[in-house]
Amino acid sequence: MRSVKVWAGCWRDAACAVAVPVVIRVGFELWDRGGLAWSTAGELAATWAAASVVLGAVAWLLLRHRARRSGITLTPDALAARQTRQLRVLRPSVGWSDRMRTELKASDRASVTAEKGREEIWFHWRPGRRKRTVWGSIAFDERSGTVVLDLRAGAAHTGSSGLGRGASFVALCQVAGGLGLGEGEGAAWVS
Repeated sequence: MRSVKVWAGCWRDAACAVAVPVVIRVGFELWDRGGLAWSTAGELAATWAAASVVLGAVAWLLLRHRARRSGITLTPDALAARQTRQLRVLRPSVGWSDRMRTELKASDRASVTAEKGREEIWFHWRPGRRKRTVWGSIAFDERSGTVVLDLRAGAAHTGSSGLGRGASFVALCQVAGGLGLGEGEGAAWVS
């Protein structure tokens, strides 16, 4: 049932993205023919429906693939602008938080902006190929071996998951996979 909600969100975004070119095309066709052309409008409506279903399915499959690969659960709020999860360290060792800081700073996708002592680090993360980033913070709890990962997409992220509305979830999967974080015992979803 969770997957259906995510797919529906992906489809809705794809349907809206595909609708504008279809409406423009129908307008030009009607103007060119000097009146109402129902056959053309019907063909374009069928094309819109098929294209939006395919694009929505592709976006959903990409999100599901990223989630499975990183070990993060694909929840119905995967398209939300903010993702906050408490994750556990998969490879605990002495100095694991220092290792994570070093790996985060070394990543070509990350731009560390500030650190709040030893317990928190703030950064920008680039989830796609474009220069757009999401804001993020990692709060370390060395006693329990968990971290709270909080990622927020900016206003530049609108649209489907080619990286639009799912950008913060994609970033969550990338950061968790890159730093060796996962869900499980000692980890929780934070609202």
